[in-house]
Amino acid sequence: MKSRSDIDSELRRLQQRLQALCAELPPDQAREAFAREAEPLTADPPAELDAHIQGRIHAMLVEAGLIEDESPTG
Repeated sequence: MKSRSDIDSELRRLQQRLQALCAELPPDQAREAFAREAEPLTADPPAELDAHIQGRIHAMLVEAGLIEDESPTG
C-alpha cells in the first residue's frame, strides 16, 4: 500500500472503523484497537506521505474525542 490513492482509501476505511470501535469499546480500548488496525499505514509509510498519514490519523482521533488536539492550530 504505497500509492496516495491506496493510502487515502485505507484512511477512509480506518475512519469508519474508528467510529465503530468508539461505539463498541471504552475510549482506551478503542484507541488501542485503532492503533493496531492503523499499524500497516504507520509502521513503514512512504516518507513523502508520512506527514499526511499522521495528520489524518491525528485528526480522526481528535474528532472521536480520544486525544486532545495539541497541534499548533488546535
